[in-house]
Amino acid sequence: MLLNTSITKHPDFIGDIHGHFDALEMLFKKMGYEKKNGIYFHSERIPVFIGDYVDRGPKILETLRLVRSMQENGSALAIMGNHEYNYLCYHLKDENDKPFRENSTKNEKQLNGTNQSLNSLTERESYLSWMASLPVTLETEKYRAVHAQWNYKSTEMLNNSGIKKFNRDGLIKLYNNKPLLKEVDILLKGLEINLPESLYYKDHEGHERKESRIKWWKSTPGNKFSDTFASIPTELMDKDIAAFKPDYNGFYNETEKPVFFGHYWLKPNEFGLTASNACCVDFSIAKEGLLAAYRFSGEPILNSNNLVKHID
Repeated sequence: MLLNTSITKHPDFIGDIHGHFDALEMLFKKMGYEKKNGIYFHSERIPVFIGDYVDRGPKILETLRLVRSMQENGSALAIMGNHEYNYLCYHLKDENDKPFRENSTKNEKQLNGTNQSLNSLTERESYLSWMASLPVTLETEKYRAVHAQWNYKSTEMLNNSGIKKFNRDGLIKLYNNKPLLKEVDILLKGLEINLPESLYYKDHEGHERKESRIKWWKSTPGNKFSDTFASIPTELMDKDIAAFKPDYNGFYNETEKPVFFGHYWLKPNEFGLTASNACCVDFSIAKEGLLAAYRFSGEPILNSNNLVKHID
């Protein structure tokens, strides 16, 4: 489930859309794409959608139709996000006829917009098949792309697993291999590590969090909470954690080729690069933020001027 591509056009990496179709059209027009027969084209560039096309937004079906049609006719590349993965696991069932993802009230609430958009069984089955075929990672000689976290071990294990699609058969094989399942979670959701009791906190829904996602794209951890961990409350960002040394050695080396990802709900006031060779293109469009893209032309050191947002 690694996509290797020989496409020669320069890529525009587009962040998590979450059904915000109008913002996507605005971004395409701002980047100089032209719409022909319902699909956007550029003579010199190609979009690379970084995942999370569904859930939360007002025009989920329109987003899916555009991304899929562009990907299937070769005018775009698309990889899987954790929301597509969750949708597959919610609807597909294992050997015991139980869904891979619990059909709980909480999960139903999260997927409600997508379920309503794909209320035709035929259409839902068609999009489930398409989602199942999406690659999890993308790599060329000049760049890498993944929805949440680039991890060498995870990528290698998935590529060597023999799983070609996350259809029912693929998910059965995945769920019967717990070590591999954990590695796929890292690629699609990001690694969370345990925190010491002094660093427990409550998230925006009031749930106590005893673990947090590591900022894997940094070459080394820092002394502040926000230097090392993502998605933490504002009041804790400057908390001194110099005495806490996370048991993690997978930080992305600054000598590696550029990597592009989404998932982390960066705020609009954080608009910019996450590192000189790492770029998160998720700026929280589903939370009244920005839809963004990075226009890559092969540069080994990324330039913040190549980041584009759908509105100024």
